[in-house]
Amino acid sequence: MYRAIGATRAPPGSTVGSAGGALDSVAQSTVGDPTWPVALYTPLAFAAAVLSVGFAVVLWRSRRAPGALALLALALGAAWWSLTYGLEQSVSAFGAKLLLGRLSYLGIVTVPVAWFAFALAYTGRHHHLTRVAVALLAAPAVVTAFLPWASGSNDLFWASTTLAPGGTGEVLALTYGPLFWIWSTYAYVLLGAGTVLLLRSVPTGVRVFRAQTALLLVGVGAPWLANVAYLLRLSPGALDFTPIAFVVSAVALGGGLRRYRLFAVNPAARAAARDQLVEGMADPVVVLTPDGLVVDLNASARSVLGTEGTDPVGAPVTDVAPDLAAVLPDGGTDPHSEVGVLTTADPTRHYEVRVAALSGDGPRSVGRLVTLRDVTERRRRELRLAVLNRVLRHDLRNDLSVMAGYARLLRDLDGAEEYATVISERAAGSLDLVETVRDVEQTLEHGAPTCSPIDIVGVVDEQVRAARRSHPEAEVETALPAAERVLATDLVSSAVDNLVENAIEHNDADRPWVRVSVVRTEREGRPWVEVRVTDDGPTIPERDRAVLVGGDGATLEEASGLGLWLVNWIVAESGGEVEYESNDPRGNVVVVRLPAAEPGGGEGDEGGTDDERDPDLTGTDARQAIPVERSRSSGRPADGTPSRSTAVD
Repeated sequence: MYRAIGATRAPPGSTVGSAGGALDSVAQSTVGDPTWPVALYTPLAFAAAVLSVGFAVVLWRSRRAPGALALLALALGAAWWSLTYGLEQSVSAFGAKLLLGRLSYLGIVTVPVAWFAFALAYTGRHHHLTRVAVALLAAPAVVTAFLPWASGSNDLFWASTTLAPGGTGEVLALTYGPLFWIWSTYAYVLLGAGTVLLLRSVPTGVRVFRAQTALLLVGVGAPWLANVAYLLRLSPGALDFTPIAFVVSAVALGGGLRRYRLFAVNPAARAAARDQLVEGMADPVVVLTPDGLVVDLNASARSVLGTEGTDPVGAPVTDVAPDLAAVLPDGGTDPHSEVGVLTTADPTRHYEVRVAALSGDGPRSVGRLVTLRDVTERRRRELRLAVLNRVLRHDLRNDLSVMAGYARLLRDLDGAEEYATVISERAAGSLDLVETVRDVEQTLEHGAPTCSPIDIVGVVDEQVRAARRSHPEAEVETALPAAERVLATDLVSSAVDNLVENAIEHNDADRPWVRVSVVRTEREGRPWVEVRVTDDGPTIPERDRAVLVGGDGATLEEASGLGLWLVNWIVAESGGEVEYESNDPRGNVVVVRLPAAEPGGGEGDEGGTDDERDPDLTGTDARQAIPVERSRSSGRPADGTPSRSTAVD
C-alpha cells in the first residue's frame, strides 16, 4: 500500500526529479477543479483514528489468541496513519505538512505487513512466523519508513514535494520515484497473499467462519479499494480516502470480535486440533493425491510402513509402501470403504485398510485418506474361535451320531425302549443345536448383508415343504398369495425355517398344528408384507420372547434361544421387525414384518393354496381337501381344534 498524499500535478515552477519523472507521468494527471471540502475530511480522519484505537484497546484482551497481536499492530498502524493524515490536512504551513507526511509512513508500512502476519497466524500457519521470518518480512517496511526523510537529497522515493490546491485549502503534492513504486508493489503483494490465505484456509462450510471471513474481507477491502481509487486518480480533490476507509474497517472488525468471537472461535484452533489429532493417533494415517503421491503421513504410519528417517512426501505410494499400494483400489472409492487387510514387513501384524475420498470445494476428489487399523488380536481371536468351533462341532457330531446309533440298537432289547427313546431325543436335540450354531456362524460371517427383492411366498413354500418332510407327524398349513416380493437379505429363508421348526418341535400336542400365512399390509402409508407363523403349542417363555422380538442376546441362558436370536437379527438386517401375539385359546403367533419391494398380487384362498403348491402331499386326492371355516382371531377352526383341512405327509 503506497503513501497516498495528494499526488497531483505540481504547480508551475516546482522541481521534479529526473528519476521519478518517467514513472510519474501517469500519476501527475489532473482530476479537475477540486471540490472536496477539507473541513469535512479532517473530522472523518480523526474518527477513523479514534475507532481504530478503540478497536485496539478491545483487542488487547484477546492478545494471546493466534493472530491477535498482528491485528492489534494493524489497528494501531491504521490509527497513526489516519491521525497524521488528518493533522496534515488541518495545518497550512508547508513544513508542518511535510513533517506529518513523513511521520505517517510509520503507520503506512505497518498495515500490509501486519495483515499478512495476521493471515498466517489466524489460519493456523503461525509456525511460519519465526523471528527470522518476521525480520525478513518487516525489513522492506523499516527501510521504507526512513526513505521519506532522505527525499531531500535524492529523488528515488519522493522526486518532488510542493503544495497544490485541494478542496478549500492546499494539500501536499508529491511525485514519486522508483523506490516508492517498489514498496507499493511489495505492499500489494502482502495484502493479496494474506487475503488469498484467508479465503483458501477458512472453512466456509461453518457458519461462524463464513461470517468471520466476510467481516475480515470488508475490513481489509474498504481501505484497499480506496487506495486503488487514489492510485487511479479517481479520488476528488487530490485527497487520499484510505485513512477514512479505516472507519469501515474498525466497525467491521469490531463487529466480528464482538458478535462472532473472532478469536475465541478461529480456524487456527481448528487446524491445530486436527493436526495434533491426526499426528497423535495410534492408527496409521496416510494422505494421497488422486494420482497416488504421498502428501502426508503421521508418526504411526511412518513406523508401520518403515519410512522413519526418510521423507516420503511427494513420492509415489508404490515406492514408499508397495504392499499398501497393492491393496488400494485403482479408481475412486466410496466416501468410506474398506479395501482389505494389509500384512506389513512384520508378518505377525495385520492391518485393516480403509480409504476415504477427500473432497475440495468442487465435486471432484482432491485426494484419498488411508487409515490402517491394527486387527491382529481380532484376527487371532476369530481364528481361535473358528478352530474351537469346528473341533467342538466335529467331535460333538461324531459322538452324538454314535449315541443315536446305539439308541437304535437298544430299542430292540426288551425293557430298554424307553431309555433308548430318551437317548435318541437328546442326541437329536444336540445335533440340532450343532446345526443352529453352524447357521449362526455362517450368518455372522456374511458381515452386513445386502437387501434385494425376494419372492417371500416362494421362500415360505420351500421351507414348509421341508418341514412337512422332516415332521410327518405335524400338520402344517399355509395361506399364500400367488407372489409377494419383499426387500430382504438372502438369509430370510433361515429365519422362516427357524420359526416353523420351533413351532413344531416345541409343541407338546400329539399332532402339532402350524399355520403359515403371507399378508400384504400398510402402516403409516408404507407397504409391508407380513409372514405370520401360528401354532397351538405352549406359550413361548417371556425370556425367549425378549430374544425373539427385541434381539436381546444378553438374556440368552440356554443355547435353544440361538435360533430365535438369529430370526431377529436377520429380520432387523432386512429393515423389518418381529412381533409376538398370543393365539386364542392356546398357542403363539409370531409376525415377521418386511418392507414390500413392489405392489404385489392379491391374497390366495386360505387353506387350499398350499395343496396346489406341494407335490409331496400324500393321500388319494390331496387337492380335493375341503377347507374348514376359521375364526379370524386364531387362524384355527371355529371350535378351537386344529384343522385337518390340509393333507400332510
